[in-house]
Amino acid sequence: MKKILKKVILMALALAVSCSLLPIASHAASTRKCYTISGGNTIVYSDTGLTRKYGTIFGSDELRVIDVTGRYTRVTYPISGGRTKTGYISTGAILWGTSGQSYTSRARITTYRRPGGSSYGYVDAGDRVVILGNSGDYTQVKYPVSGGYKYAFITRSNANQYLTGGGTSGSSNNTATSLQMPLDNARCTWRSYSNWSWGNNRNGGGGGRVYHLGIDIIGSNDNVHAAANGRVAASGWNGANGNYVVLQHNLNGQTVYSFYAHMSRRNVSTGATVSKGSIIGTVGNTGSASGGKHLHFAMMNTLWSGSYYGYATYFTGNKVTYGNVTYYNPVYVINNGRLP
Repeated sequence: MKKILKKVILMALALAVSCSLLPIASHAASTRKCYTISGGNTIVYSDTGLTRKYGTIFGSDELRVIDVTGRYTRVTYPISGGRTKTGYISTGAILWGTSGQSYTSRARITTYRRPGGSSYGYVDAGDRVVILGNSGDYTQVKYPVSGGYKYAFITRSNANQYLTGGGTSGSSNNTATSLQMPLDNARCTWRSYSNWSWGNNRNGGGGGRVYHLGIDIIGSNDNVHAAANGRVAASGWNGANGNYVVLQHNLNGQTVYSFYAHMSRRNVSTGATVSKGSIIGTVGNTGSASGGKHLHFAMMNTLWSGSYYGYATYFTGNKVTYGNVTYYNPVYVINNGRLP
């Protein structure tokens, strides 16, 4: 009798424990799904430094996103035998940006796995959609689905017609409500500097046009992020600046341009809209980047074909007008959220 009673008690305890776990399971973290942008093979790494190769993701593999940073993303991907593996990939392999402006969709919109790729479902009318970036004819979005979210692509025309064109948003898409450094964990590349190299003499002394009109920086990875919401005013190449991008922003009702130079690659085209933090290029040493790989980052009051001066004659303070362009200390603007 005692053995039977003990067995009944143990069964009751097991049932109570399993029932107590049910609410936890029903409130599990939502999933995020996507495909790689390129459609080709993507290397997976076992470490966040993306140095130890661990596997391969194929273009046909649907991924589950676990954690996202500006440099790397932790994902689960399928392998043979119906199994899965978890590893790290470059964030740029799946995302044009890690955050963005939110809009309410006013119609059903077809989504795609990648630009020009197969359909992936749809955004429904009333869904809250985050725009992560734009390039060419496509816009990347994050939108809700049953059990979580998807990262996918919609056409730029649909984004303009059903999301941003009069859609519900906290601010217009090029309004810079806040700014950030364009590189993760940015640091100045100059051996000796003050104020992030703004206004510093590149020769350490002497006169002439040797005083820096921006800042030279490197980060913990090579992804170049948009400093704020904006529009791509120019994207091109010239001998001095190499691959460059110019973004136009609206900061407290004033138009300001941010300038990104010497990149090895540009991810955006002229006319595209970008969200703060979206990846617009890759750090490089193109043009006259004689000091090695770095990003020359500057802010100005006007668009001038991308051929901005990198140096001026002696000046002080957080802004200076040189060659009919007014330059602002970008660190001051980012830290204060306004022009000097």
